[in-house]
Amino acid sequence: MKMNYNKKEFYRAHLARDARFDGKFFVAVRTTMIYCRPICPARKAQLKNLEFFLHAAQAEAAGFRPCLRCRPETAPGSAAWLGTSAIVQRALRVMDNSVLEELSVKDLALILGIGERWLRELFQQQVGASPQAILMSKKLGLARNLLDESSLSITDIAFSSGFQSLRRFNDAFKLRFLKTPSAFRKSPSLEGTLRFQLSYRPPYAWKNVIYFLQQRSIPSIELVEDDSYQRLFTFGEVRGWFRVTHASHRKINVEMKLSKNLNILEFVARIKNIFDLDADPMIIEATLREDEILRPFLLQYSGLRVVGCWDGFELAVRAVVGQRISVKAAHAILCKIVATCGEKQEFDSTLKLSRFFPTPENILAADLSKVGLPVARVETLKILAREIIDGCLVLDGTADFEETCQKLLAIKGIGPWTVEYIAMRALKNPNAFPATDLELQKRVKHLHLDPQKWTPWRAYGAILLLAINLEKSKIEE
Repeated sequence: MKMNYNKKEFYRAHLARDARFDGKFFVAVRTTMIYCRPICPARKAQLKNLEFFLHAAQAEAAGFRPCLRCRPETAPGSAAWLGTSAIVQRALRVMDNSVLEELSVKDLALILGIGERWLRELFQQQVGASPQAILMSKKLGLARNLLDESSLSITDIAFSSGFQSLRRFNDAFKLRFLKTPSAFRKSPSLEGTLRFQLSYRPPYAWKNVIYFLQQRSIPSIELVEDDSYQRLFTFGEVRGWFRVTHASHRKINVEMKLSKNLNILEFVARIKNIFDLDADPMIIEATLREDEILRPFLLQYSGLRVVGCWDGFELAVRAVVGQRISVKAAHAILCKIVATCGEKQEFDSTLKLSRFFPTPENILAADLSKVGLPVARVETLKILAREIIDGCLVLDGTADFEETCQKLLAIKGIGPWTVEYIAMRALKNPNAFPATDLELQKRVKHLHLDPQKWTPWRAYGAILLLAINLEKSKIEE
């Protein structure tokens, strides 16, 4: 679970500029005496001129200066990063309280006591959009709810949502929802439906991803049909549904419905995580091809992705239930858990799916004595739920990786396999490898493989071996 790489392994991660390594280590260039984050856009130096450090303080103690482009002193996990995160959170609260006002970025910066340029940079770093885009999203969300739930005229809704003109409201609404406010209100069957596309870097093994999801889908929550994946989800008080299909031109189509307004940026981030859209398969496979034994299989299974999850708690429950039993047996127990305490879906009667995955509160309050789990395993789920509710455990990949793994291991009933599985699919660690998994052990032993050679992409090596196993290819002949 630790990220203890040698120089060559660090260099591979450095060349990838993968955001999942940001804050995990730092790269120092001896010829310039400057150190950077692994995501720095600057031209990459040769390995012989580099040094690697796990902490920024170590690089500075060695005499290196922070890069002015990537600002390593503000990397995730640093004091500055935590501080700027607080600024962004405060800015979002100000927006919530001022959504009906004509609040400008300049006004917002003055309230926060920082410069406009710095405010925009913070939002791009931590939210992925400008403050103005977030404000617009909040206003349109309020307008959509008013169209759904009120009898106000469209003109009244426009001004009630903080817009200063009906024309500007109509233009913004059509751009966001692909239809006019009046058309939105006239077609109830399509109300609340959003459609958009997300890009990926080819190749993309879509059928393998769909197969992986199908084998683990819970019928009342998820559905795989016609080469698409759909599911119900919860996010705080929001209840929603989405469907994803493969499109042309290196994109996937996303369609969703929500019971209430949800920050679209948060939704996009979660979809990207499930389908691993930010991965660069060419860089990953270049490392894996260095293993001569893996090379033939990479030709057959190019573009594999590490399938993520919608919610870290849900993934942790699935992992705990799946300990030391088959996928089929785990699936049967999960179906019983969902039937026992999963909330019924009532926000859209046209959907084929009927229940949401249980929240931590649902699990904690439920009687799980008849779902087929040992008493000790039920207690593990209860402790896990309590840790999430109390805020002691965060499973979305934003908390310190090592600390999160240690907290998981401290829960009675959770072992290394479960932690590595959660790290691979929920904590966004591309180097996680469930070494104690019986199927993986069988493949590794049969082919005489050394997974350490695949660092920092061991998770992709694991997915490759699982794909080979699932498709019953040459390995079993």
